[in-house]
Amino acid sequence: MAEFGEWNSRPSTRSGYSQRSVSRKLTSSSPSASATHRRIASDGVPPSYRSLGDDTFGITHPSSVSPESEQWLPIMGAVRPTDSSISANWSEDDGLVSGMQKLPAPSYQSSRPKPAPMQFEDSPMDYYSPPGSSRSIFSPRGRFQRACRTDSRTNLLNTPSTTAWRSPLTPPPYSTLMPPARSWWHWRPAWLMYLSFIFGVACAVGHHIFYKSLDGKPAEAQITMLRYGTVLSYAAKAGLGAAVIFAFRQRIWTTVKTKFLSVDALDSLFAATEDVSALLNIELYRRAKIAMLLAAFIWLTPIVIILTGNTLTVEPALRVDNTTCQGIRTLNFTQEEIEEWRTATRINGLFGLSVTLWNNTTPDTSSPDFFDYYTDSSNPLIRVATQAVFIKQAVSKVSSNIDICGSGWNCTYTINFTAPAYKCSELASGVGSEISQLGDQKPPDGFSTKLLLPEGNYSYYAYTGGGDYSSQQMKEVGKGGVPTTNPPFPATLGAFRTEPAIWIGYSARSNPDEAPPLNSSMPGWNDAFIPKVIGCEHYEADYTVLFNLTGGQQITNVTELKFLRRVVDTTWIQGEDANDGTNDNTTAYPKSNYVYPRDLHKYRRVAAFHSIGSQLRSFINGTMDSHQLDTPIGETKADQTILLDPGHEYFAYPNIMDLVPALHEDMILSLFSNQQFLSVVWAAKPDTISGTDTGDESTKYPCMKSRLENVYEYHERDLWIVYSLAILLAAAGVVSGTLAILENEGVLRSTRFSSIVAATRGPALEKLGWVGEDRGNVPRDVKNLKVGYGIVHGVSGLGVLQEDTRGPERAAWEGGDIRYGFGLEGDVQQLRSPVRREGSLFRQR
Repeated sequence: MAEFGEWNSRPSTRSGYSQRSVSRKLTSSSPSASATHRRIASDGVPPSYRSLGDDTFGITHPSSVSPESEQWLPIMGAVRPTDSSISANWSEDDGLVSGMQKLPAPSYQSSRPKPAPMQFEDSPMDYYSPPGSSRSIFSPRGRFQRACRTDSRTNLLNTPSTTAWRSPLTPPPYSTLMPPARSWWHWRPAWLMYLSFIFGVACAVGHHIFYKSLDGKPAEAQITMLRYGTVLSYAAKAGLGAAVIFAFRQRIWTTVKTKFLSVDALDSLFAATEDVSALLNIELYRRAKIAMLLAAFIWLTPIVIILTGNTLTVEPALRVDNTTCQGIRTLNFTQEEIEEWRTATRINGLFGLSVTLWNNTTPDTSSPDFFDYYTDSSNPLIRVATQAVFIKQAVSKVSSNIDICGSGWNCTYTINFTAPAYKCSELASGVGSEISQLGDQKPPDGFSTKLLLPEGNYSYYAYTGGGDYSSQQMKEVGKGGVPTTNPPFPATLGAFRTEPAIWIGYSARSNPDEAPPLNSSMPGWNDAFIPKVIGCEHYEADYTVLFNLTGGQQITNVTELKFLRRVVDTTWIQGEDANDGTNDNTTAYPKSNYVYPRDLHKYRRVAAFHSIGSQLRSFINGTMDSHQLDTPIGETKADQTILLDPGHEYFAYPNIMDLVPALHEDMILSLFSNQQFLSVVWAAKPDTISGTDTGDESTKYPCMKSRLENVYEYHERDLWIVYSLAILLAAAGVVSGTLAILENEGVLRSTRFSSIVAATRGPALEKLGWVGEDRGNVPRDVKNLKVGYGIVHGVSGLGVLQEDTRGPERAAWEGGDIRYGFGLEGDVQQLRSPVRREGSLFRQR
C-alpha cells in the first residue's frame, strides 16, 4: 500500500497535456445492461500512474473531481454485472474492482478552480462488444497486454451491428477477462492448404501405384480401370489446385496491403481464378506477378488430368506363361523291343503300330527253331516318311496345337529321346581329289570324283545300298517268310551284319550367281564346277528337340544331338561274299558284332532304327545326269527331297551335308503325327504308350504357353514428368502462400463475401461515385482510381478524413482500436514491412 501511495503522490511530468480519467459507476436504477463511462473535464493537469505489480491493474483518478463536471457516456467493454456478489464491488467513485482488494483512493493535488467542461469532437472510434470480446488490456507499466490479437482480420470480421461513440482520448476500459488457452493441436485454418497439398501428392502416388499394378496385366474391364485412374488424376489435380488456391487468396491480401492497384485491376485480381478474361489485365502482371503466376497454375491444372490419362494404354503384347501342358509326347523305342506283334497292343480300340514288318521261321511258336526276323519297313512308317519328304518338314498332327497348348494359345516345349541319326562328314573336294575313308569304311568300288562334273556327267551321285540287309533272307521261302528248307537254318539268317553307309558325290557351282555353261563344249565348263564327296554313318543318338506350336503350325529344332554308338558296329567288306546259306551275301567285320534275331530286344531295336534309315536311303539313292544342264536326267527320288535345288537345274544345295541328317530327323519327328505308333509315349510318363488320348493331370509336362493379347502398358516416365512438374509448381505456390500468411500477420485470410464487405465499409470509399449504369457497371473514371488496403485514417465531424500520425500501439493507448480497410491512395496507410505480431502460422490465436 505504501507503494500505491507513492504512485498517487508522484507529480506530473507532462504539463499542459489534457487527459481524461476513467471512472465506473453502477446505477442500480438503470434497467440497461450496459455500463456507463463517466467523462470528466480537466484543466490540463494530467493524472499520475503507478504500477502495482506485473499482474495488478492500476486505477487512475483525476487530480480533482467535481460532481458537476461528470458526464456519463456508454463505452465498450463495461457491462452491468448480473451477479449480486460482483455488484457489491461496484462503487460510485472507485469503479469496478473484480475479485481484488479494493484500493484506497489516491491523494489529490491542491484544490483548484473547477474547470469548464471540455468540448470533445465526436468521432467513431470503437464499437460496442459483448463481454469476453478481444480487446486491449491496459497495463500501468505503459504497455499493452492482449487477450487476443488485434489485427486487420479481427477488425474485418468483428464489425458490429450497432455503433457506440466515445472520445478519441478515452483510454480503453480495464478488463480481467482472459480467453482460455488452446492446445497446440487444435485446428488451424492454415493447415487446410498443407493438407490439400499432401492429399494431392498422395493421390499422385496412388495413381502411380494403381497403374503399376495393371502394367502387363490382361486388359480386362478397360473402361472401369481407366475411370479409376481418371478419378485419382482428378483428385491429385484437385488437391494441388486447392492448395494453390489457398495460397493465391493469401497472396491477394499481401498484394493489396503493400501496393495500390486500380479498381479495375482489383476486379481482375479477385476474379483471376474464375474468369479467364481477368488474366488479360496488364497491370496485374506488373503489380501482382506472383499472384498471377498462381492463377495461371490454377487454370493449367486440368492439363494434369489429360496428360496422365494417356499414360496407361492398351497394346497387343506377347504373353508368356511358364506352365504345364497335358498332351506332350516323346519317343521311346523300348516299346518296339517288347512289343509282340501276334498280340498287338490296343489303345482305345486301336492297334499300336510298329515301324517294322516281321517274318518267322515256322508257324509253331513253340518250336526250338522258331524265331522272328526283320523283313521290311511298315506301311505307316513309309507313309509318314514320304509325307515328311514331300512337305520338306516334320509332319504334325492337325489338332496338336489345340490338344497341347489349348485354344487360342501357342506353346513351346523341349523333349529328350534316343533315336537313330546320321553323322556326315566331307571326304573329298575338288577335281581329281581322293576320297577319304568313312571311319574304317572304304569308298565303294568305282566311286570317285571322276563321275562328277566337270569330268563326268553327274551333278549328283548317291550310293546308299552297300552291305544293306536283304529283305529276302532265303532263296526259297513260303508264306510269312518261312523257309521251305528244313531246319537247322543258317546261323546268320535274319542277322543285321552291318548298317549301310551313305556315299554322296555332288558338284557345286563355282559362281552360283552366274549362269554356267550348258555343256562341256562351251568355254568355262571345267572351271564352273567343283566335285565334292560326303559320307554318312548311322548312329544311335540322344536328341534334344524344341517344339514350337504357333498358329496351328509345328516348327521343330534339334537343339542338341549327342551321338552314342553306331547302330551296327561293323565294317562292310566289299567284294567278299558270305556264302553262309542265306540269300544275303554281305560280309562285315567283326562278325561278333552281328545282331541276331534270338537277341530279341536288341534285334528289335536295331530293326526299328534300320527301318527308319532305310526310308531315308531309299529317297536319296540314285543319280542326276547333268551333262546337258538345260535337260537334266534324274534316276533318283532325291529331286523330291530338300537335297536338290529345282531352281538351279537340280544341283545339290551347298549345305547338303547338313540337309541329309535334317531329312532323317524330319522322318523321325513325323512319327508324332500318328499317335498309334508304339514308340510314341507320354513325355511325363515315358514308359506309357500314349495312343490317341488327350492326356490328363498325370501327363502334364513343362511347357511355355504364349499368345498375343491386349495388355495394359504403363508409361511410368510420362506420368511422373507431368506429376513432378505439377507437384513442384504447387509446392512453390504453397511456399508463396506460407510467406503470404506470415506477411498477413500469421492468419489465413479469405475472399468471402463477409470479408470483402467488412474491408470496404467505412467512409474511405463512400466519397466515390459508385453509381453507374443500371446494369451495375462501374464508371471508367472510378475503375482507374488507385485503391489499397491498410490502416484507414479517421473522419472529422465535418466528414473530412484525418491522417492519424500515431503508431498502431500509440493509437491503441490513446484512442483504442486500429481501423483496417480499403481506401484511396493517400487515405490509407499501408505497412510496407509487415509488423511481426504475436502468434504464428502454426499457433494462431
